[in-house]
Amino acid sequence: MSKSDQKISDFLIDNIDTAARLSIQDFATAINVSTATISRYAKKIGFDSFQELKLAIHATERKQDDDFFSELSMDDSYKDILIKSLSSNISSLDATLHLVSENDLKRTMDILLSAQTVGFFGLGGSNTIANLAFHKFIRMPLRTVYHQDFHYQQMLATKMDVNDCAFVISHTGRNKDTMRIVEILKKRGVPIIGITSFANSPLALAADVALVSVSEEISFRPEAVASTVSQISLLDAIFMMYGIRTQDTTENTIKNIRETIKESRL
Repeated sequence: MSKSDQKISDFLIDNIDTAARLSIQDFATAINVSTATISRYAKKIGFDSFQELKLAIHATERKQDDDFFSELSMDDSYKDILIKSLSSNISSLDATLHLVSENDLKRTMDILLSAQTVGFFGLGGSNTIANLAFHKFIRMPLRTVYHQDFHYQQMLATKMDVNDCAFVISHTGRNKDTMRIVEILKKRGVPIIGITSFANSPLALAADVALVSVSEEISFRPEAVASTVSQISLLDAIFMMYGIRTQDTTENTIKNIRETIKESRL
């Protein structure tokens, strides 16, 4: 093992609680090595990237948590189950917060702010998340497109081009139909922001920006369902980032929409 690799290993061992919350740039600065050295180290020990190494550290931390927060039992009261469910969500949100870097968010906003149209794509459970994101972004002064049907999603993707951008959402990042949409978008030159739970998935690798959410699985609730909370929260934060960067035009658009909706209420 080289001296640089030893420094990285020692830092990980001594700072396991904070290492996974550092960006690769901050990690490199902390131990005075290059980001390329850290990337090579991650690959040497079996990971495809530093981000995947961070995910593994988060998984290890979660396994070390008190069992009360990781498993349900027949003896649990309803309040116990509520506490476990919410604690799991909080844990997932906290891990996602520290995993997504400032650079990832900046690149996302650079793409979004220069887009004429934003499209939201997702199938299965991810379709619900895409729908919620569409429901938010339609309030912005930005053309927003979405459809729940796979075939219509393909048609929407075909109509987009390099001046637009697409959010593609998939828990596994390897759904065949989702990747078909990605293929269409890539051919059209559309910048893709992928939201997934797996950093080395086909979606993450194909996307221009990959935002990796962390989800914690507990009894009776699969990981794919748990990831929904983190992914919705990510998109909500991006919605607010866009809103604050386009405040002058956004405020007027939201005001007009509120006035229109108000007329439909009793």
